[in-house]
Amino acid sequence: MLLELKTITGEAMPKYLYHCDNCQERFLAYHLMSERLEVCEKCGSKSGLRKLPLFPVRLNKNKKEKKVGEIVKSHIKETKEEVEKEKEKMRKDYRP
Repeated sequence: MLLELKTITGEAMPKYLYHCDNCQERFLAYHLMSERLEVCEKCGSKSGLRKLPLFPVRLNKNKKEKKVGEIVKSHIKETKEEVEKEKEKMRKDYRP
């Protein structure tokens, strides 16, 4: 889910991240999408409040982890090599 929702007065509210240029604080606020916070919750300033993008972040991404397609391709390659080795072995051992 991209937006975390919190129920306030029976309605689901999305979460927004705000930054105040006056006190340099960041805080989360829940409100309707059509609303906008006008006053800083930390210092009470009525100017310099900005809504920041809130993106979902995936932490601990292991770069060494292989994708499914890569695993399948390497398995197919290994299997083909094993089959070729077995064919060569059978050709050498074959006596009509």
